[in-house]
Amino acid sequence: MSEHDSPEAVALERAAEWRLRLVDADPSDTDSARAAAQLQKLADELRAMPDNAELEKYRALCHWLSSSDLISDLARAAHRYNEAIGFDECPETALDYVRVLNRIATDLASGG
Repeated sequence: MSEHDSPEAVALERAAEWRLRLVDADPSDTDSARAAAQLQKLADELRAMPDNAELEKYRALCHWLSSSDLISDLARAAHRYNEAIGFDECPETALDYVRVLNRIATDLASGG
């Protein structure tokens, strides 16, 4: 991680590190090992991904939600989503990941 990392990439990497700690505690936990690899892949792709419309939309939604308590709800929902990656959730690319974050943020913004 560097000081210029996007918060989204940092969150993915932290989730990967958490999964790896689970593997350290139980080396037979191949599901967590696979999930950690997927999370790290997404973090690396996100770092390499140039700014694009989806990422700009997400950041604009975050900015808008930051004026209310909804930003905390978004943070919790994104954290839950990151924890589910590799199990119930399987975004194939960083762009897929950002699109899901956009859906979550849009739902919150619209009262959903």
